[in-house]
Amino acid sequence: MRDAVRRANGRLSRVETIKAVHLLDRELSIDDGELTPTMKVKRKVVEERFGPAFDALYAGGGLVVDP
Repeated sequence: MRDAVRRANGRLSRVETIKAVHLLDRELSIDDGELTPTMKVKRKVVEERFGPAFDALYAGGGLVVDP
Protein backbone atom coordinates (compact mmCIF):
# COMPACT_ATOMS: atom_id res chain seq x y z
CA MET A 1 0.00 0.00 0.00
CA ARG A 2 2.80 2.36 0.88
CA ASP A 3 4.36 2.00 -2.58
CA ALA A 4 1.02 2.61 -4.33
CA VAL A 5 0.47 5.80 -2.35
CA ARG A 6 4.02 6.97 -3.06
CA ARG A 7 3.47 6.45 -6.79
CA ALA A 8 0.21 8.42 -6.64
CA ASN A 9 1.89 11.16 -4.62
CA GLY A 10 4.53 11.47 -7.33
CA ARG A 11 1.88 12.97 -9.61
CA LEU A 12 0.58 15.49 -7.07
CA SER A 13 1.79 18.80 -5.72
CA ARG A 14 3.13 18.77 -2.15
CA VAL A 15 -0.06 20.18 -0.61
CA GLU A 16 -2.20 17.52 -2.35
CA THR A 17 -0.19 14.49 -1.28
CA ILE A 18 -1.46 11.76 1.03
CA LYS A 19 0.44 11.93 4.32
CA ALA A 20 -1.02 8.91 6.15
CA VAL A 21 -3.60 6.19 5.53
CA HIS A 22 -5.71 3.84 7.61
CA LEU A 23 -6.82 0.56 6.06
CA LEU A 24 -10.15 -0.84 7.18
CA ASP A 25 -10.44 -4.54 7.93
CA ARG A 26 -13.31 -4.83 5.43
CA GLU A 27 -14.83 -3.07 2.43
CA LEU A 28 -17.66 -0.60 2.80
CA SER A 29 -20.98 -2.16 1.80
CA ILE A 30 -24.54 -1.41 0.79
CA ASP A 31 -25.82 -4.05 3.22
CA ASP A 32 -24.15 -2.32 6.17
CA GLY A 33 -25.63 1.04 5.10
CA GLU A 34 -22.29 2.64 4.24
CA LEU A 35 -22.90 2.86 0.49
CA THR A 36 -25.90 3.85 -1.61
CA PRO A 37 -27.21 1.45 -4.29
CA THR A 38 -25.17 3.49 -6.80
CA MET A 39 -22.01 2.88 -4.71
CA LYS A 40 -21.70 6.39 -3.33
CA VAL A 41 -20.30 6.69 0.18
CA LYS A 42 -22.76 7.71 2.87
CA ARG A 43 -20.34 10.08 4.57
CA LYS A 44 -22.35 10.61 7.74
CA VAL A 45 -22.68 6.85 8.37
CA VAL A 46 -19.00 6.23 7.63
CA GLU A 47 -17.94 9.11 9.86
CA GLU A 48 -20.04 7.78 12.73
CA ARG A 49 -18.75 4.21 12.37
CA PHE A 50 -15.11 4.97 11.72
CA GLY A 51 -14.76 8.24 13.64
CA PRO A 52 -11.99 6.91 15.89
CA ALA A 53 -9.92 5.97 12.83
CA PHE A 54 -10.33 9.51 11.45
CA ASP A 55 -9.36 10.96 14.83
CA ALA A 56 -6.26 8.75 14.93
CA LEU A 57 -5.18 9.95 11.49
CA TYR A 58 -5.39 13.58 12.55
CA ALA A 59 -3.55 12.75 15.79
CA GLY A 60 -0.65 11.24 13.84
CA GLY A 61 -1.76 7.60 13.74
CA GLY A 62 -2.09 5.44 10.66
CA LEU A 63 0.44 4.26 8.12
CA VAL A 64 2.77 7.18 7.51
CA VAL A 65 3.62 7.39 3.83
CA ASP A 66 6.59 9.77 3.91
CA PRO A 67 7.93 10.05 7.44
